[in-house]
Amino acid sequence: MRTSLAVLALICCCSLALAQPYCIETFDDLEAVKARKGFTAVPPETSVVAADTAAVGEGAVTVTLAPRAKVTVPSETEVFSDVEALDQCNGIRLWLKGDGSDGYGCVAFGSDGGFIYEMWFPLKDTQWRQVTCRLDELVPMNQAMPIGSPGGAPPSALGTITLGTRWYLLWNNEPMPEYTFSIDNVELITDAPEAAPAPPSAPLSEALGRMKNKQPVVWYCMGDSITAGTGLPDKYNQQYAVVLQRLLRERLGYDGIRVESRAVGGARIWDARVWAPRDLAGQPPDIVSICYGYNDKSGVQTKEFFKYSLTDYTVRIRRLTGGHSAIVPITTLPGAHARFVMMDDYAEGVREVCAEQGLECLDLAGSIKPMGRVAWEQYMGDRAHPNAQGHEWLATQMADWVMAKIGEL
Repeated sequence: MRTSLAVLALICCCSLALAQPYCIETFDDLEAVKARKGFTAVPPETSVVAADTAAVGEGAVTVTLAPRAKVTVPSETEVFSDVEALDQCNGIRLWLKGDGSDGYGCVAFGSDGGFIYEMWFPLKDTQWRQVTCRLDELVPMNQAMPIGSPGGAPPSALGTITLGTRWYLLWNNEPMPEYTFSIDNVELITDAPEAAPAPPSAPLSEALGRMKNKQPVVWYCMGDSITAGTGLPDKYNQQYAVVLQRLLRERLGYDGIRVESRAVGGARIWDARVWAPRDLAGQPPDIVSICYGYNDKSGVQTKEFFKYSLTDYTVRIRRLTGGHSAIVPITTLPGAHARFVMMDDYAEGVREVCAEQGLECLDLAGSIKPMGRVAWEQYMGDRAHPNAQGHEWLATQMADWVMAKIGEL
């Protein structure tokens, strides 16, 4: 009897313990934080100061970050002594305060073997706000699975906090400005709410019907340097997004169509996943096209992981837009030389994701491959990037595809 009561008491105590947050970092004593082994600021002159107010407790920290600047904060080892308990956590909770700008900041967690998981957040709010994020919603910056899943890092691996990002570019390769944010009281929790089910994406026919009826339509082109127009003499007049807008306006006879590139040179599909709240902030677009893969191949991602990331990205888009946007993946484009062949598995992966998710596939790769490598290279400025003639060709193919779809309505 006594043994049974003791076991019951232990179970109750463990349940209560698991219900409590596990504090990773309080930032109460900034000088002590800076004195820890592994604390770094890159570049060294990066501003890391005590915040003017704290959200919780005695102190917080404010960082001012130039593009590519990062501050690495290792947690105290004893926080992670009870590994089994920590690994029951399903979320992370922290306090953030922005600088009032329209930009976004980045906080990353984890360091074990390069397993880094990021979250991006708006800087608009200059008051402290508490943010809760499910661990499986954090995005790994490598070919890794979500935290807590087979193959992903466990919650107990999140022993380092990184403030800032390696990125220095915004949409269309515009330079990222310096930014400031404050952070306080980072905790692992066991009671993060389940993510809301993602609604289905809007059928493409809805947006095309609005085009047919000469109603306003907004189209966002997501992608990497190919979509951003790297290498073009006049990217804001020669990008395929800009040319597509012109062609659709001409063919449909009205100016209410807006096609906008929200692409960043060097981006991979996992970057698109973590940037989704930034890239889709505000009124959701009617159409979102997705064109990634060249940089993912350079990072030796498998076709299977590329498909997983693309699928996850479409789910995030559906959730963030409330199902308002039609999602149109574009088959990964062939490059020049060896990349004419090397992108084929990704292109097939895009087709497979579209079939699995019930999405319209804009198969530009399928139109390019019959040309042959030598003919396609006339449209290329280098191994990766189409020249102005190439962007014109891509936009014309896209416009033809849209017009054919409208003709079927």
